[in-house]
Amino acid sequence: MTDLPPPSPARAAPSVPDLLVALGVLLLGGLLLWGTLQIPFGINAVIGPRAFPFIVSVGLLGLGAALLAAVLRGHRAEPAAEEDTDPDAPVDLRQPALILGGFVLGALVLQPLGFVLGTALMYVSVGAAFGERRWPLLVGVGLAVALVTYVVFTRGLGLTLPPGVLRGVL
Repeated sequence: MTDLPPPSPARAAPSVPDLLVALGVLLLGGLLLWGTLQIPFGINAVIGPRAFPFIVSVGLLGLGAALLAAVLRGHRAEPAAEEDTDPDAPVDLRQPALILGGFVLGALVLQPLGFVLGTALMYVSVGAAFGERRWPLLVGVGLAVALVTYVVFTRGLGLTLPPGVLRGVL
């Protein structure tokens, strides 16, 4: 924590974006830990299937706690010297909201519509958030990447992913 810049004297209140990032990392770590604890133990396994997700979740919780402590002490994330940004500019949350909305919607339709369509929706939302407006190309690339991912995971790795409405076609 010695690499943190000194607290900004001009700001008495914690930085809201920095606070949201810290709380988001804590939430992610907590959710991952909760999900990890739902994994059943392996039979006679010294290191079972919980080991690595547990390590990652505890690491995320530690990182989130360190970030939260730094934010509450007044530290603020500053752009690197080579970045051309204004840290005092208002925050525009439209693009992150579009990505998050696409992820949530894609996750919700994953079971009924299937992995390919749900994941393609996620890819399309990211492309749209980055400014792509050629919708046929965006949808086509999203579907192609999702289909290749599905085939590699199911045929190559032997994983079971929901086929959804494409059952029998894939």
